[in-house]
Amino acid sequence: MSTTQKKKGKALTLTSLIVLNIVAVVSLRGLPAEAEYGMSSIFYYIFAAVVFLIPVSLVAAELASTYPQTGGVFRWVGEAFGPKWAFLAMFMLWIEVTIWFPTCLTFGAVSLAFIDPNTGEASSIAANQGFVLFVVLAIYWIATFISLKGTRAFSQVAKWGGIIGTIIPAAILIILGFAYLIAGDPS
Repeated sequence: MSTTQKKKGKALTLTSLIVLNIVAVVSLRGLPAEAEYGMSSIFYYIFAAVVFLIPVSLVAAELASTYPQTGGVFRWVGEAFGPKWAFLAMFMLWIEVTIWFPTCLTFGAVSLAFIDPNTGEASSIAANQGFVLFVVLAIYWIATFISLKGTRAFSQVAKWGGIIGTIIPAAILIILGFAYLIAGDPS
């Protein structure tokens, strides 16, 4: 590690990593469907954390400390099973992101159309494939340029985007939900 890298500090801080994981798991998009389960959905979040999120984070922390060199998943799988399996692991991650990212961006583009209070107009904008394609490509290229600036730039955008776009709205929804229940209204 060069002295300039040591002086700059960590590019991906613990706070950024926590926010990225929260945003990846707690999506506001799924809340209306989860509302049907009521308070029992809390059990499912806790169950997922205990059975999946905590073990995965412990494994990732162990692998990152065992193999601190650059390379991430490719390096970890390659060290354990060889380069062919490492390539397969990276290919599977790439395919996952290739399908997931455009799907999320399409959802965002359609949601953006509904900023218009006129539902009929918003529906026609959301159905316009040119609009959806433009928004998806614009966001995709903006994300690409941010990631080309380095991990620090990506980390800052992801952290603040997650806080402003997911965590704060989720907190507001939870507070309003509890206020609704405290007022004596039915669940």
